[in-house]
Amino acid sequence: MTQPLNYTPKAIEALLSHADSPTCPPGIRAGMRYIAGKLREAVVFQLSDHGQLLDRSKPRPEVPGHLFRPPFPVVASEYPGATTDWGLGVYDAAKCSRRIALAWEWSSDLPTELRSWTQPSLSDGVVIASVAYFDAQQTWFPIGIAMHLPYDGEWIEKPKTAFQSAMVKAGRMSPKVAQSRSLGGAPIGLLPEGIVESFRTYGSMDIVNDALMADLMDEASAYLDLCYALACKNVSTRRHDAPKNLNRGRIKAGKIPLKDFHVLELAGGEGAGMPGAGGGSNARSHLRRGHIRRLDAQRITWVNSTIVRGRGFVDKVYSI
Repeated sequence: MTQPLNYTPKAIEALLSHADSPTCPPGIRAGMRYIAGKLREAVVFQLSDHGQLLDRSKPRPEVPGHLFRPPFPVVASEYPGATTDWGLGVYDAAKCSRRIALAWEWSSDLPTELRSWTQPSLSDGVVIASVAYFDAQQTWFPIGIAMHLPYDGEWIEKPKTAFQSAMVKAGRMSPKVAQSRSLGGAPIGLLPEGIVESFRTYGSMDIVNDALMADLMDEASAYLDLCYALACKNVSTRRHDAPKNLNRGRIKAGKIPLKDFHVLELAGGEGAGMPGAGGGSNARSHLRRGHIRRLDAQRITWVNSTIVRGRGFVDKVYSI
């Protein structure tokens, strides 16, 4: 049986606690409350395997930007994070064992304190943000920027950055992915005083932007993986309701209620669970890491690498 992660309610409580601190700067306070508000609105998807649905050693197919429109106005994808500590100089990666990839449709609703940190006019698109549980501090924080991806954007050559070189050298990014094209986007500042402090530390906005994009990379990848998976007609979602009695008690105690959550399922996987998968005899196949094969301008196929709790998969072609 799929167990809820319940990351989102805990993150909301932590972010509001940070914002209520008397020492919290006004811009960061506004950013914390803004992200907490988006988490309250979010429909939760639960991912496994560190949020990696696709084989990320392979470049993603270039699809129209509207494919990345969120399935709901606000989506929070919860997943366990990788436990590896990476030593990469300026790109040192703190251990974050719980992650949330937060995405919403752009609506020009930024608080006043954040508007000067964003381009004055952005087209229709999706905004992707990262909220992570930092194990050393034992609390949740958002990453200092979010990324806006336009629905009418074009795939462009990635700028060559020191971050990409560090990722390739460390084995976190394949050379093919580093050299592939990406859908151009624009950063949105969420924690302005934190960005200023980073500039004081490194003395270069190029390094700061590069480091912030590095922090956002995993959540952006998890959200894009989700969108690619949902584009395949053999992938569906199953909703799991939050316990009503438990939520009544939480509301009565003044706590954030637990959320319903959705999981991705692969069609054609009815049957006995795989050994060690923890599924019963009627378990369904849950989608895990695979890759997308581009056949032509309008068709992609999901090539599955791992089946969890199911007995088979037939590779088919589906239209976007």
